[in-house]
Amino acid sequence: MLQFCLSQNNNDIPFTFRTTGIRVYSFEEALYHIYHHWRESVDDFLSNEMITWVSELGLSFIASGMKEIAKIGNYSAQVLKFFQLTDYFGQAEVNSITTQLQAWEARAEWEKLKERADTLVNRGQPGMAIPMYKRAIAHEIGSTILNNIGVAHLQIHAFADALPYFRQAHSLEPDNANIALHYAEAAILANEPQLAATALAAAESLAPHSHTIQYLHGLLAHQNQQYNQAISFYLKAYEIEANPLYTYKIAEAHKAMRQYKQALDTLTTIPEKDATHYLKEAEVHASAGDTSAALRCVKEATQKFENNPRLLAALAMYYRKDYNWAMAEEAIQKAISQNPSNDTVRLEHARIKKGLGKTREYQNDLAAILKNFKEQYRSSV
Repeated sequence: MLQFCLSQNNNDIPFTFRTTGIRVYSFEEALYHIYHHWRESVDDFLSNEMITWVSELGLSFIASGMKEIAKIGNYSAQVLKFFQLTDYFGQAEVNSITTQLQAWEARAEWEKLKERADTLVNRGQPGMAIPMYKRAIAHEIGSTILNNIGVAHLQIHAFADALPYFRQAHSLEPDNANIALHYAEAAILANEPQLAATALAAAESLAPHSHTIQYLHGLLAHQNQQYNQAISFYLKAYEIEANPLYTYKIAEAHKAMRQYKQALDTLTTIPEKDATHYLKEAEVHASAGDTSAALRCVKEATQKFENNPRLLAALAMYYRKDYNWAMAEEAIQKAISQNPSNDTVRLEHARIKKGLGKTREYQNDLAAILKNFKEQYRSSV
C-alpha cells in the first residue's frame, strides 16, 4: 500500500545522523532510519536540531509531539511514543521493536553504553565513543572496557591519554596478549622508551610469534630513527601476515631516509589501490618536491572514489600548494558538500581562505575549529 509523505513540500536540506552519517530528507526516511538504527540514534532523534528540522519541514504538530516525548525519562518509552506519532509502522513492526527495546532495557547500563561506544569506534568515530566509555566505566570497571577506551584514544592519536587505561587493563588481566600488545603500542607512540621496552617484552612473552610483535619492534626502531632496522622488522611482520599497513610503514621509513624511489616501488607491491594507497603515494611525491605528481595521484583517486571528502580535501591541499586557487576552492567546496562538519575539510578550507587573502574569514574559521576541538576534548575528559 502506498503511503504519502506527511510533508508534500520539496526539501533540499537533509538531517544528518551523527553516528551513522546517513542523511534523510523526509520525516518518513527519519522514521525508517531510527527504526533500523535505534541504538545509534539515541543522541539525535529528539535533539533540538532534529526537532527544528522537522518543524522546518512544515510539520510543527510532529515537532510539538517530539518536544513532549523528550520529557519522558525512559528511552524505550521515548522510542515507542516516537514511532506512534504517525501510522507509518504497522502493529507487527511495533511489536518487534518493543521486544528488542525490552531486551535492551533489561541489560546493565554499562553494557548498553559500551555497545554504543563500540559501534561508534567500528564506524570510525572514536572521539564520540570516548565519553560513552567513560560513562560505562563509572558503572563498571573491567579490562575489556578499559582496553576499548584505550584503543579509541589511540585512534585519535591521544597516545599519552591511552596509556593509563591500558596500564589498568593490563594490571587486571596480565595474561591477556591483546591488551599487552595495545599497551606496548601506546607506550611506543607516546614516546616512553623505558616503558615501551618493558611492555613490549611482556607482550612478546605472551605472543612470541605474533606479526604484531614484529611490527611493534619496527615501530620502536622507527621512533628511534633506526629506519633500516625498522624496515627489517616490518618485513618480518609482513611475512607472517600480509597486512598493507606493514607495507605502508616500509614506504614511510624509505621516505624518512629520502629514498623516494624505493618508497614508491614499495607502494606498487600493494595489490589493491584504495584511497589510502593514493594518499600515501601522493605524500611520497610531495616529500620529493613533486607537487604535480602528487596532484595526479589524488586526481586519479577522486575519479575512482567519487565524493570522498578525505580525497577531496587532499586534492584541495595540493592545488593550494601548487598555487592553483580556483581549483583548490572548487575541490574544497565539493568536500564541504559531502561532509561539512569534518575538521580536516574545514581546516583546509580555512587555509585556502588565508591563501586568498581572506584573513578575517580564515581567523574566524580557525577560531570555530579550535572551539570545536576544545568542546570535543572536554566531552572526553
